[in-house]
Amino acid sequence: MGVSERKKREFAIREENILKAAIGFFQIKHPSLVKMDDIAKQLEIGRGTIYLHFKSKDDLMARIQYEDYVRLRQKLQNALNESTGLDMAKAALRIYIEHCLGDKNMYLVAKQCGDSMNLDNVSPEMQEKLIEERNNRLSILEKIYRQTRSENLTNQKGAYPNVAVAWGMIRGAVEVLLDGHFQKEIKSEKSYIETIEHVLFFGLFPKNHQD
Repeated sequence: MGVSERKKREFAIREENILKAAIGFFQIKHPSLVKMDDIAKQLEIGRGTIYLHFKSKDDLMARIQYEDYVRLRQKLQNALNESTGLDMAKAALRIYIEHCLGDKNMYLVAKQCGDSMNLDNVSPEMQEKLIEERNNRLSILEKIYRQTRSENLTNQKGAYPNVAVAWGMIRGAVEVLLDGHFQKEIKSEKSYIETIEHVLFFGLFPKNHQD
């Protein structure tokens, strides 16, 4: 391995270590309470070294959120392998819930990073990556919607209104668990997830419900 290749490898390893250290801190404290000096001290490097990798703490938080979104999108892509629109939608629902609840700490860290960061302090390159990744996720969800429309399973309100409402319902339902609401009342996480699926796909009330 030449000098140039070795330096690139060391740079990549250091960058990964910075991300891991930051995530470790963010799991204990809110990102707004963590300083770049804290990360530098733990890694025994200068604060200036961190800025060789990330323009700002906001840039660092954006990278954490971006990588979490990439992992989610790669999983959601598998839903397109299902044979029907309904199966695609159900698979996407399960994938999203499992992504959030499978590693609750990572989900909360990524969410807090997204809520806390100032996009004006994020590098243009990372801003472009975030926009591209958002479009990639929306593209998958739009494909699922269009498949369900072709099977006459959904209304004609349009892809984005339907996707946005469904996404908001699911995210809200997941965060009910993550925020600790109804801890005593919800005895089974599995049963709760099944309820989310039932309400989303079949509604809250029976079809023969009369006012």
